[in-house]
Amino acid sequence: MTPTNRHQLSYHDLTRCQEILKPPFRKALGCARIDLLSPPGPGEPNQELLQSALKNGRAVLDRGGSRLLIPLLDGLRPLGLLSAHGVSEEQLPDQVRPFLSALVETTLTLVRSRLTAQTDALTGLGNESALDEALTSAAARLTEAPPTGRLALDAENHGEGLTLLALRPRGLAGWQERHGRNLSDQVLKELARIIGEAAPQASVLARVGQTFFILLPGSADQARRAAETLQSLASRLHLKGAERDPWPVSLSLGAAHLGHRGAGPAGDTAALLKLRAGRALFAAERVGLEELLFFQEIADKAGRVQEVMPLDRVLINLGRVHGLTEGDRLAVREPGRPQEETKAEVAVSKLGAEESLAEVVRLARPASPLRPGDVLHRLPPQEASAEEPGRRQSLCLPGGEVAVTLEQATGALERRSLMAAYAALCAAGEPLAAVVLGVEDLESVAEVTGRLGAESLLAGLTDAARDAFGPEALLGRYSPEALAVLLPGASWEGALEAAQATLEKMREQGGRPVRAGVAAHPRDGFETLETLADAAKALVHAGFLEPYSVVACDAVSLNISGDASYSQGRLAEAVAEYEKALLLQADESNVLNSLGVCLGRLGQMEQAAECFRRAREVAPQDYMAHYNLGLALLRTGERQEAQACLEQSLELEPEHADTLFQLGCLSQNRGQTNRALDYLQRAAAQPECKKAVHCRLGQVLAAAGQGGEAEAAFKEAIKHTPRDAAALSGLAGLYLERGANTDIALSLARRALQQEPGAAQHMLIAARALMKLGRTQQALDMLGDALGRHPQDQRLRELAAQAEEQLAD
Repeated sequence: MTPTNRHQLSYHDLTRCQEILKPPFRKALGCARIDLLSPPGPGEPNQELLQSALKNGRAVLDRGGSRLLIPLLDGLRPLGLLSAHGVSEEQLPDQVRPFLSALVETTLTLVRSRLTAQTDALTGLGNESALDEALTSAAARLTEAPPTGRLALDAENHGEGLTLLALRPRGLAGWQERHGRNLSDQVLKELARIIGEAAPQASVLARVGQTFFILLPGSADQARRAAETLQSLASRLHLKGAERDPWPVSLSLGAAHLGHRGAGPAGDTAALLKLRAGRALFAAERVGLEELLFFQEIADKAGRVQEVMPLDRVLINLGRVHGLTEGDRLAVREPGRPQEETKAEVAVSKLGAEESLAEVVRLARPASPLRPGDVLHRLPPQEASAEEPGRRQSLCLPGGEVAVTLEQATGALERRSLMAAYAALCAAGEPLAAVVLGVEDLESVAEVTGRLGAESLLAGLTDAARDAFGPEALLGRYSPEALAVLLPGASWEGALEAAQATLEKMREQGGRPVRAGVAAHPRDGFETLETLADAAKALVHAGFLEPYSVVACDAVSLNISGDASYSQGRLAEAVAEYEKALLLQADESNVLNSLGVCLGRLGQMEQAAECFRRAREVAPQDYMAHYNLGLALLRTGERQEAQACLEQSLELEPEHADTLFQLGCLSQNRGQTNRALDYLQRAAAQPECKKAVHCRLGQVLAAAGQGGEAEAAFKEAIKHTPRDAAALSGLAGLYLERGANTDIALSLARRALQQEPGAAQHMLIAARALMKLGRTQQALDMLGDALGRHPQDQRLRELAAQAEEQLAD
């Protein structure tokens, strides 16, 4: 948390500024190690010396521990202590103690100056610099987004991400104009106070102008709870001096959540999170929302009609930056009316960055024309209504009588009627087959030939399906590009045969390719209500095959569906799909592999390894099963078996870059330089190799004494990832070994430290460079700081001893 008062220091503030706090004492006392200690609690055992130093406000020598305890006080309030190791009584004549007190005051003043530079003077919260620093640091700790393509086990755990909440008081500019700056400043101060109360778990609180930011680690639910608390506290604010013109304080709130960072620098992820939170706040303000609006909710809650244009078109305030895509359908209603009272539907026809053009595709109430300010909300594809008013009928089905509406264009059931009929058939508990017929890229046809051309294609498909499936079939619109056929009492064979006949007729007619997915019930382990969705999954499967393909929902269909859920981060749904796929085909190696990867991502590594073992048994020639099992075993600490699995994977796929990389890392960690070099060089030669390969290769080449090749590898690593701290530090160390480019080596080491502050290896390299440049005191200061962070590191101790000897000489 950023301090709430610029004059009120805390122990947390000291931990943030250790690089300012420690060096003056290290230099004054001539000791290499200075530790920052928190104030002991009341009655805490074995802390008498620390409590005595804080109580008396004077340094105390701990003879048993050979350390000097220096109290850090803000007035009479204890902040913490500095523990200076290796200080003897001879170093502490009486005149030293006043000097230490003055030094404490000086360093605390420097800390205050640093905090002031990152503190908003009015509220005591962080300023934009503090916010950006906190965002970048937090983004750097996020894991990268999950991979695409065939699933492979990730070597990292995945947390819940970051949420940035942005808020502004409504109408503050007008309030300031009426009452002056003093009262508006009072509003900002009071808001800063209640923000601290509402979000005590925040990583940082900051103010930029009239906008407040709250950075919350974890899930988005924390931001929703904090927003509710903030609105409640703000509504109860009473401002002194404004009794005659009371102003009910209300807030506009926007937020953005990221579960993973991108592949680029952490600063880019931080900037994206900040940009999205700002856009959500702006959208919430623009439409006057009182609830918290997340960036991904803008299209559903903050959409408005801006302008009604000729030819049934409207300009809307949503675009690509809000997650809208061409073809998206949105319902239109009057402000203040319930969501179900839709008066029209529009479809996005020309997508812009922040504004888009949309065509009116349905008027539910022709007597209520569209007007600027009408409210929009996005419709899922399956809920988009028919484009023209339909015809009502009543169907007598095994599950009961159902009132339905037919589409004007195709004569098939519109979407809601289809689902009502489907629910009735499922309730009857009788055998049921479902077919979903999809026209390839029907939206593109609509762009070229207009709505009538696209509807003509779908009407032709409907006619062909009626002929093939017979009068007992129920046909309805499943989505804008797909038609569903419900077949009470039909079998798998009958549904497949009729679907194939429909597609053959469509092939003869020409036009856009058509595909079909089929599912039927009863089926062991599956519910009747899953039948239509399973047919749709089979249609997605057919999309990977040639035009006019018919697919019966099988294990591969469910594996594809599971992979889609996995790529969207819906891991529990993916696991359910994979497990259903295994009910159909228990020995499907791809499904076992996918389930194992998903379980590994959920932290269930032993269950993941068991899935990979089963995959290996049923497909011993599948290198991916061996590779994933090897990674899972590495995570559980079974390195010997892991290496055997990886070696088997490599035997089956000799040029698999990831397997070569993992074996190279294992060999490097075991000191097998030649083997590591062979693996990593082969990995680096593959076009799909990991970026980390080049850095590892540089390290191994340097260990093998091949300096020129190592330099090239490190440079390649930095070219791909300019902020690769290990590569920057490795190249710096290589220059130092050569005794050349020392200035460049120091610059590289400092860049590495910017990415990984306090890392022992980078501090060691930087200190060596400083010593070679004759800046021994600076090297000693850095080593002292490093030993304070890493007191057991023998390399740092030895180099510190060399520096002290060099300084003495």
